[in-house]
Amino acid sequence: MNKKIIIGIVCIIIFILIISIFFSIKNSQLNSDSEIKDGIAENLEKNNCKGDARCISGFVTRIVDGDTIIVGGQSIRFALVDTPEFGEKDYDLAKNAIENLCPVGSNVLIDEDDKQTEGSYGRIIGVVYCNEFNLNEEILNSGHAEIIVSLCSKSEFVNESWAKNFGC
Repeated sequence: MNKKIIIGIVCIIIFILIISIFFSIKNSQLNSDSEIKDGIAENLEKNNCKGDARCISGFVTRIVDGDTIIVGGQSIRFALVDTPEFGEKDYDLAKNAIENLCPVGSNVLIDEDDKQTEGSYGRIIGVVYCNEFNLNEEILNSGHAEIIVSLCSKSEFVNESWAKNFGC
């Protein structure tokens, strides 16, 4: 065989090995702290979340309205919060308030509600933290949202100060 072909094959094999090792190391580092599923990371240590439900982190890919965002393809509904829907008065104000606090591309942490792990219309329900803000609390503070009093008894967050301040 030609010496150049052998050298070329050896270089390709070495390159593949280096890439394999790199991704193996990167994957083991990632899996030591979190589990990736559908583009979002589930923090297994739960340092920053309360309760036993999932603690999820990822990047905002879309702001749906004032109480729903998309993270890694998964719809996230803010626990205990209700904002105007598309076409309703103040929809734009509520959506813009969230966009200003947590623009698309921002990293978020979602503390899934232990008492609502079944979700709502396929959405994960939880408290959303972004850029050091509790978005559930901030949208209520903005005046563009209301607390859903009927869900207070069905939420692990009922005793949080922000929930109590708004009527839970």
